[in-house]
Formats: sequence, structure tokens, C-alpha cells
Amino acid sequence: MKSEECKPGGLAVKAVNILRLLSELEGSSQLCKYMGFEDDESTLNDIKKRYYKMYFRLKKQEDSMLD
Repeated sequence: MKSEECKPGGLAVKAVNILRLLSELEGSSQLCKYMGFEDDESTLNDIKKRYYKMYFRLKKQEDSMLD
């Protein structure tokens, strides 16, 4: 990872990066579920919904640029 990517706002908002974020959120959500942190799991699930919408929108835009 380049050093400029390691600062706030330094990583491009692309579908692949949103997918990486979703992967982390999915893991965190599962851990909260298994440990019984229902409120936190619910919060993470709400956050995931926003990023899934963003991912599919970006993926569609990026794919249309390739056509």
C-alpha cells in the first residue's frame, strides 16, 4: 500500500475497496452475533446495507465504463 493511501481520504472509493470494507464488516457482524452483542450486530448490519448499495452502484458504473 502506498503511503498516501494510508491517510484519511487517501484510498479511492472504488467497488473493489468497498468490497474489502464489506468483508471486514461481515466478519465483525458475525463475531458480534456469536458473542451475543445484538445491538452492535444490528448497527453493523445497518452500515453494511449502505455499503452494499454503494458497492452495487459503483460496480455497475465501473462495468459500464468498460463496455
